[in-house]
Amino acid sequence: MNALHSSLALPAATDGALALINHESILDRCWQSIELSPNRLEIAAQLIDEEYRRSHFLGDSGALDRLLTLSDTFRRQCAESGEAYLLAAQIASLVHHFEQAKVYLDKARNLGAHAHNISRQQLSIDHATGHNWQGVLETRESLSEKNPSLQELVGLGALYAEIGLYQDAENAYLKAITEDREHSPFSLAWACFQLGVLFGETIAPADPAAARYWYEQALAYLPAYTHARVHLAELHLDAGHFDQALHLLQPIKDSDDPEVSWRLAQLYAQQGNAHDARHFLTRTEHSFEQLLGRHELAFADHAVDFYLEEGEDPNKALRLALLNLDNRATLRAFELSYEAAQAARQTPLAQTLADRAAVQWGHLPAFGSSVLNSN
Repeated sequence: MNALHSSLALPAATDGALALINHESILDRCWQSIELSPNRLEIAAQLIDEEYRRSHFLGDSGALDRLLTLSDTFRRQCAESGEAYLLAAQIASLVHHFEQAKVYLDKARNLGAHAHNISRQQLSIDHATGHNWQGVLETRESLSEKNPSLQELVGLGALYAEIGLYQDAENAYLKAITEDREHSPFSLAWACFQLGVLFGETIAPADPAAARYWYEQALAYLPAYTHARVHLAELHLDAGHFDQALHLLQPIKDSDDPEVSWRLAQLYAQQGNAHDARHFLTRTEHSFEQLLGRHELAFADHAVDFYLEEGEDPNKALRLALLNLDNRATLRAFELSYEAAQAARQTPLAQTLADRAAVQWGHLPAFGSSVLNSN
């Protein structure tokens, strides 16, 4: 795999700070329109996209609360509209309520929503839950061939990465970036971020230098990208580059994303600053408790890592991991549950999980390097 792509000319995009201002303006106007006319589903659809941007790029968990409120509103106002229930299925998927999303999707189908839109939402649910992966792969490959847009190619790349086809994943992400024609800093930053995750967390052994490069490109497109800052800061922490890590985290230290305060706690602990380390660790635990109370399914997998590494509560980690696994039986969900079962010293359960995963996912290339294949 070509790690750094130093000769690759990345496309230009709208200035990230300006794009963020425009996003906030659009978001305000959309909410004002919905307050005046709650049945305007085209505005609701745009709101979903804009609020998801706040959640994913800015770590704004309040976006999920607002989306659920929006879903309640237009389902009341448009109770006989298939498109309303299709949007409700999209929101339910974003908060990882996949079973509820399927119910809404059936309702949308019965009310005559467009078949193509139903199929696209079903594809998203199947991908997220690890269901019918062969069909999902064939569909994503077909869609990317017909319409090689950034959105389609990043979705395909993510699936390749999950399967273990890492070179194919890299190629899909690079094609998404180099052939992009929309010049959106949000989209291009997202594709770069996915490459950072691929090199930093997915392939084994990891390639930290490549991961840093791609996270830096994501931030060049969108400096406010919270998740990219956190992931890049983590790499600098691993390398002992405390000043660089703090430079990345300081501007977002007030974020309600618990991973921000978690990395700050780790930074101060490594520097020997026990007081600040305790402060940010306490804040991290409080943030996770708040998020789990509101959106347990959406944050269960992230919380597992925290309770295993810092929270020193393997039993809680195991409960959350099994909840996540029951919700979406992906290979990653099996790995989290296995690791939590091992930490909780529940060896028979860990073996059962490894056996189940082997039956469901043992044929994938990614299973060969999985912790589940160590037995």
